[in-house]
Amino acid sequence: MEAHRFTALAREAWDEAAPIHWQHTQRLVTAFENPQTSFVTPIHAAELARAGLEGAEVAQLNCNNGRELISMTRLGARRGVGFDISTGFVDQARRLAEAAGAPCTFEATDVYEISGRHDGRFDLVVVTSGALCFMPDLDAYVRVAKRLLKPGGRLNIYDCHPIIDMLELDRDRGERPVAFVRSYFDKRPLPHRSGLDYVGGSTYDAKEIYYFHYTLEDILSAVLGAGLRLETFKETGEDPSHAYPSIEASEIKPPLSFMLTARAG
Repeated sequence: MEAHRFTALAREAWDEAAPIHWQHTQRLVTAFENPQTSFVTPIHAAELARAGLEGAEVAQLNCNNGRELISMTRLGARRGVGFDISTGFVDQARRLAEAAGAPCTFEATDVYEISGRHDGRFDLVVVTSGALCFMPDLDAYVRVAKRLLKPGGRLNIYDCHPIIDMLELDRDRGERPVAFVRSYFDKRPLPHRSGLDYVGGSTYDAKEIYYFHYTLEDILSAVLGAGLRLETFKETGEDPSHAYPSIEASEIKPPLSFMLTARAG
């Protein structure tokens, strides 16, 4: 199946999920009226500051409802542009940005098809949790990020650590001990039809979408292969997916997330 067929399925699935999410996230309209509201964690904010967030023009790929991008403007970014495949989530992002008074715009587009008018525009391109796992062509995805960057601009990725794909979700595991349920090296795309309501936790007979597993080797190779120069790489015990709270709370745990920043030439 070609990449565009996977992303076409993803568009339908995310548009289906958008009104379900909104039942839980419309409260953010009121939350963003408070100028202190932010959805960037301190560990991520520190790295974005180091990477030059202050005064930057920032793009976020797979921005969902824009809450993180809006937060970045509150942390010093001059302007934000969010790209997401779902018209439903882009509409939500615009509503939240208006409530926050944030200098952000949003475009509904397949990331692989972002218009060339944005090439070389951004100081910083940011990718956060829940993006890479829906991307059928990782190398092409990173190449898109690179073409959006100004010379000397930076790509920042803060995502779930690939090792957690081996583990059963807390909500599915119940009281069972933590166990491996998938090989780290199993790269078969996984079909999923129980819905995308990770906010409310409901399941439904959903449109089909596929998950893609990439190892750290895959991710680093894609970044370096695109001609970006790695500046920082960190592994953390913070779980940006909020899917493994019992593991995050444990003193003995694997890395749950990673963060890297790479610079364009």
